[in-house]
Amino acid sequence: MNLLKSLLQSFKKAIAANEDVQGLIKKYPRLASFFKQRTDRTKFIGLPVSIFAIAFLYVLFLFLGAIQDFVASDIIVNADTRVNALLYFFRNATAVKMFLWVTLLGKSSTIIVFTFSASLLLWFWNKRWQIATLWSSVIGSAAFVFISKIFFDRPRPINAVYLENSASFPSGHSTLAIAFYGFIAYLLIRKTKSLVFRAIIVLIEILLALAIGFSRLYLGVHYVSDVWAGFLLGLLWLIIAISISEWSLFKTQGVVNQNKPANKYKGVIAVGLIGFGLIFYVVSGIFYHPKLTFQTQAGVQTTISTAANVFSESGFSPYTETLTGESQEPISFIAVAKDDNALIAEFKKAGWLLADPVNFDSVLALAKSAILNKEYDAAPMTPSFWNKQVHNFGFEKSTETKSVRQRHHARFWKTNLKLATGENIYLGTASLDIGVKWFITHKISPDIDTERDLLFADLQKTGVVKSFEKIKSVSPVLGKNFSGDQFFTDGEAYLLFFY
Repeated sequence: MNLLKSLLQSFKKAIAANEDVQGLIKKYPRLASFFKQRTDRTKFIGLPVSIFAIAFLYVLFLFLGAIQDFVASDIIVNADTRVNALLYFFRNATAVKMFLWVTLLGKSSTIIVFTFSASLLLWFWNKRWQIATLWSSVIGSAAFVFISKIFFDRPRPINAVYLENSASFPSGHSTLAIAFYGFIAYLLIRKTKSLVFRAIIVLIEILLALAIGFSRLYLGVHYVSDVWAGFLLGLLWLIIAISISEWSLFKTQGVVNQNKPANKYKGVIAVGLIGFGLIFYVVSGIFYHPKLTFQTQAGVQTTISTAANVFSESGFSPYTETLTGESQEPISFIAVAKDDNALIAEFKKAGWLLADPVNFDSVLALAKSAILNKEYDAAPMTPSFWNKQVHNFGFEKSTETKSVRQRHHARFWKTNLKLATGENIYLGTASLDIGVKWFITHKISPDIDTERDLLFADLQKTGVVKSFEKIKSVSPVLGKNFSGDQFFTDGEAYLLFFY
């Protein structure tokens, strides 16, 4: 650190002594004086104000950009519903319980109690001037969240674990995670001179804020853009609070502290107040039981005249899509079946197994099978999107290699469409995994038509197909999927009617 300071000072002196720089200073004395004042470290209106102003304006522009993205339905908003559907795909009861504890750390009642405890702690530690700045960060950010929710009035996601009564944009939990815990981190950083401890404090605050923000996404009560906007709004008020605090420190530098000395029992008081906050949090968590739904809102069922017109009559896209909504492989199957159980049974008869749900055990088993190059007949699948939703059913079949690294894959989505006779319509794709990529997904064979025809042949020879038709779904396509794997297809799709 001393070496770095020495190098910076030498660099500064070299610039100041440069003839061209000296010429500019003489030519523009008022501008030079302005920059000199803005970089004066001895005055609060100098370098400190410059740093705070730049940081505030930068975060403000980011926040305004988040609002613009929300209003204009830009890329991040386009990804909102797909991320929501993706996390719903990975949701399980154990993780939900864990994230309910995490999200409680950003709940307004928890933050209020923690703020009162911190205020009492500052009072007994004779840091009373920082109490107002702490509350300004919390109250200011909470007030702006309240106003923003009323103004934007964004509906909550439909895949929520439990129902929230307020609007969605921005996330209040994420805002308070930055505004409150960020200011506590600032106070701790102010109290220690160790760069290592300061770095650890910053890291803990970042991880805590990210955990709270992610808990809102995992529980399905917020979109990504809500959490991002909440982080930025909280950061704006954190900058304001820290600016006020630093201004107060500059004012009192060199002045004899005329307040009473800190309470001699401050250690005991600190332990008591922190313990009180922790007890409140634990008790709140024990009794925090929001009514869990674990359900999505049922879509309105629409009847179409014929399954061959599924895209023209519904307006749905014939392509699957990436997380940001870009088109990838086209739909290659339009299946008509009585219900979900019938569809699963018919694939099972054809030798295609339903993939295991994604959870800790299945992912661990998948990783073990991939490393050891062993077979896992019902391994979980990488999620894929159509109409902003993750596939409902994944079917797979082993290859001759008997390895989880190579598998026949089929993904199917249940639509809200049905025929006049009552059968449901499902859309699907097929692909062949030929290897592991990035240790988290598979590389597919580019010839997806061959895999389409293989799946059709397996279904037909089993006798589960009552009738079929091969129709032109899209024009021939040469493209790439979400992971960059190339594919090509003639654009045809099988229309299948199951018994």
